[in-house]
Amino acid sequence: MPNITPSLLAPDHLRVNLQHFAYNVQTQPHFSWWNHSNRTGASQSAYQLTVFQRLQDRQDHKYLYDSGWVTSSNNTAVTAAKLSDQLVAGQLYYWQVRIKDNAGNISDFSQPAKLICADPSLPVKHGIWRQPQPKTAQELAHIGQVVFLRSPQLKINLSEVDTAVIVAVARGNEPVFAQSFDLYLNGHCLGVGSARQQEHDHGTEKTAIYYNVYEATDFLQDGANTVAALATASSDRQAFWCQLILYKHDGTKEVATTTDNTWRALDGSSAFGDYGVKIRTQYFGMVSENIDMRYYPQNWTSSAFDDHNWPLAWQNPHQMIADNEVLVPFRSENTERVEVHDRNKRVLTFSDQNYLLDLGKEIIGGLKVNLFSAFDQRVTVMMGEQLNEDGHVRHEMACGPDYIENWTLVKGQNQFTTLQMKNFRYVELLGFEGDLPLDAINGWALQQAFPDNESQFDSDSELLNREYELSKYTIKATNQDVFVDSQARERRPYEGDLLVNANTSYSVSSNYSLARHSLDYLIDNPTWPEDYKLFAIEMAWLDYLYTGDDDLLQTRYTDLQYKLNRGKSAESFDGASQSFTGSLKNSQGVDNFDAAVGLVTNDGLVDWPISERDGFVEGTYNTPFNAIFHGAYATMAKIARVLHHPDDADRYQKRAEIIKTNLIDKLYDPQTGRFFDSLTADLSVNRHTSHHASAYALCYGVYTDQNMADRLSHFVANNGHFVGSIYFIYFMLKGLFEAGHAADAITLLTDPDNHKDHKSFAAILDSLKATIAPEAWSNAYKPNLTLSHPWGATPGLTIVQGVFGIVPLAPGFTTFRVKVRPGNLKHLDLTTPSVKGLITLHYRHEPTHQMLDVTVPMNTTAQVELPDDAQAIVVHDQYGKDWTASIEHDHDTLTIPMGRYQIQYQA
Repeated sequence: MPNITPSLLAPDHLRVNLQHFAYNVQTQPHFSWWNHSNRTGASQSAYQLTVFQRLQDRQDHKYLYDSGWVTSSNNTAVTAAKLSDQLVAGQLYYWQVRIKDNAGNISDFSQPAKLICADPSLPVKHGIWRQPQPKTAQELAHIGQVVFLRSPQLKINLSEVDTAVIVAVARGNEPVFAQSFDLYLNGHCLGVGSARQQEHDHGTEKTAIYYNVYEATDFLQDGANTVAALATASSDRQAFWCQLILYKHDGTKEVATTTDNTWRALDGSSAFGDYGVKIRTQYFGMVSENIDMRYYPQNWTSSAFDDHNWPLAWQNPHQMIADNEVLVPFRSENTERVEVHDRNKRVLTFSDQNYLLDLGKEIIGGLKVNLFSAFDQRVTVMMGEQLNEDGHVRHEMACGPDYIENWTLVKGQNQFTTLQMKNFRYVELLGFEGDLPLDAINGWALQQAFPDNESQFDSDSELLNREYELSKYTIKATNQDVFVDSQARERRPYEGDLLVNANTSYSVSSNYSLARHSLDYLIDNPTWPEDYKLFAIEMAWLDYLYTGDDDLLQTRYTDLQYKLNRGKSAESFDGASQSFTGSLKNSQGVDNFDAAVGLVTNDGLVDWPISERDGFVEGTYNTPFNAIFHGAYATMAKIARVLHHPDDADRYQKRAEIIKTNLIDKLYDPQTGRFFDSLTADLSVNRHTSHHASAYALCYGVYTDQNMADRLSHFVANNGHFVGSIYFIYFMLKGLFEAGHAADAITLLTDPDNHKDHKSFAAILDSLKATIAPEAWSNAYKPNLTLSHPWGATPGLTIVQGVFGIVPLAPGFTTFRVKVRPGNLKHLDLTTPSVKGLITLHYRHEPTHQMLDVTVPMNTTAQVELPDDAQAIVVHDQYGKDWTASIEHDHDTLTIPMGRYQIQYQA
């Protein structure tokens, strides 16, 4: 191994409230950072954190706050004593940190990072839109659902500016469940907004209206500057509001512009061909983008664009923030526009005027076009997730919307971007006369910033490698402003989807803020499946383990307790009632634990669609629901202990144990090694044994010993064939891995049968040709499926948490487990993020031994679990030093501090 001089490096990966540039600091900011050292066993012993107002203040050591040396090993969710007293609403601050290690070494300060304190007094009263225009007899109506907006030209002395940001919020697009504007400064797209509103904010009757703040410094020009926005809205509240704020070197703050009637606003009805036609699902209808380049103002975002013929903007008299609403800063990263250039992109020609553009991967977003036309012409444009059997685009998508539009092109270059959020991989042009270069039409995706280099996986199974990439890209492509089922059809958050989405996100990205925000949203806005509400408890605990931050547990403890009230009442909802008037929150719900039986009543989703439930027979006391409840009560007991509620913890733990005992006593069949589906009200057994009953029990640890776990696993593994939906396999695979049957789980994942409609990931990749996880195994199992549904991304999290066994054992990855379970795989390579840094593993199965290289981040300890029969164990660090004797060794578990190690053993 290379001989590297040990040294303590400067901290990096600075975060406040889980964000890289937090503008939502309202009370005590929570600081986190990554530490790095080349010295084996290094750990942080102290830190010094400083806060200052401008970048120049760093050079002058002019600190607003200096913690001095604080003796602490913590580098996640760190709070700074008395800092909040010195922070002012609406002001910009920088912060930096340096550390000491346990050998007395002192690092350099980190590069500074920014934060902004939320300003509750933002003057968001009336937003702007286009002037209402009456229809004349000779023209179509100006509907005004799309608008081009431009600020007056702003003269700015760049030498005076430390930082520039734009604060923005929009209204009127709420019925479409989508963000509504693209924001520009001097031709550069800064991002998308504003984030989806949150009803019942933190248990109140208020609706949280989110504003976004965009870093604009790098795109500011010395001299003339122009802010621009392309916005859409469909209700009478349509309005856009923004401010360009300059934080100057001298410590002052200047508002360079606020939207008002000095701005220009061009009705986009003609440019987008918006005369009332909408692309619809049963949940929403969005503007059909029939682009007409005769009216589309090319290069309109440039500061040099001449807008003097545009009408002045109109201020909507509706209050942007009503009395029953509250304006708050968004709590995750902004959505960005990303121009997509996939290496598998290609153009196919059907005929002289018929082209198919395959973007290479499906995207969520729109198109960025720079297309030359030799003359004026009209083109039919069709988009979709799938192709028909004849190779043409299936524009009338399985999930409902029909992506068919028309473009009217002019002679010469046609440069434009679309705005509406669509889910598609394929674009077909019909009636286009001319050449279609590969780069003339590009994806204009909507994504949060995604750190591709934080995660990677490789193995000797090419299929498993492809499944990992499918899962990773699913997270990258579907991260907008809240986790949803699919942006193509419902655009709705669900707790069951969150379970898979967040766990996969944890496995491939260190952006934890969107998972937390989505969970927070769902606590306030639960969905109809009764078991889904329980997953909020599970995800709250995982949020704590993965981030090391107990803020959500502290603020949401009572709301999480309500999730356990799943008894039938006026506020209960079975998913079918047409007269339901409850809130779904069940805050006044009924405790559904039947003490006489020792089980809970009611039932959950089990699986979806119903045809995927393996014939499950519902009763009064249902095995899957009780298994999930066992897990929820056990998890709630852990939360109660962390928050120092010992009586609650004891009560919840006792409930968990009682449910487990009675599930086994009343519903387990020791003859077959399976669970029955349910009990009726008179306690007679519905003796059907669906795979779902046993799989949920296995997943939530409802077994007494390894022999029982083995028998359940044998049934659940189903001879290497998946049962149920692509969502349900999360529970199958998790249960198999944790019960010691990794080989069976890997066999399921690596089933090579790729025939159409076969339940395998080989078929999903090769037959369905999905590039984002689909909603179902194929159209045959769910005719209205989407091919952009993150609940199918289980392979990614299963590889990290299952095959490699990497899970946090203590909050913030202070201690984490590594338990490589390779099945029949011979080599495995992984990089996965944690809140403490990147974890890397390299596994090799050689003829005479097995070898595991592990990188343990600073401030963490790895519990490396080797096979039960491991022997001849030898451990060396990156410098060749033998650690075998000094490593803590409990049976087959090695306790390994920070560093890079090679572990060799025989098994």
